[in-house]
Amino acid sequence: MPELIAKTASGDYSITIRKGALHKIGQIAAEVCRGRRVCIVSDENVWPLYGEIAAQSLSQAGFTVFKALVPPGETSKSYEQLLSLYSTFSDAGINRADLIVALGGGVVGDLAGFAAATWLRGVPLIQIPTTLLAQVDSSIGGKTAIDLPFGKNLAGAFY
Repeated sequence: MPELIAKTASGDYSITIRKGALHKIGQIAAEVCRGRRVCIVSDENVWPLYGEIAAQSLSQAGFTVFKALVPPGETSKSYEQLLSLYSTFSDAGINRADLIVALGGGVVGDLAGFAAATWLRGVPLIQIPTTLLAQVDSSIGGKTAIDLPFGKNLAGAFY
């Protein structure tokens, strides 16, 4: 499987590029995550297309799968949606050994990535971008953020 290594000041991470990788996400996740719980964050447009495929693969790899769906669009990059994700993570018992999966475009990647970076001071994250912009922004670029009432992407992290 083609794999690139992104080298950053805060650490290296791998980028997997492979046809059919979504069907293998459970196997990929099991190789990089020692926990057994995963929360898939997606939006209401993307989940019907790809959510069950990802959930089934993760389940078959031995993960207990939880999901958090957000409305599509920029307005979901909000403090309110962030708190909703934290609530889902808490209810699911997500700890620092477990995993967050961002399945969607840039909004999902930004929101889920920022939530993963800040929940318990950082939990493992896998980005599954479904748009070209998400591939180079929140996913490979690691730029994650939420919008605040007085500006776009004002609370964020590289993660």
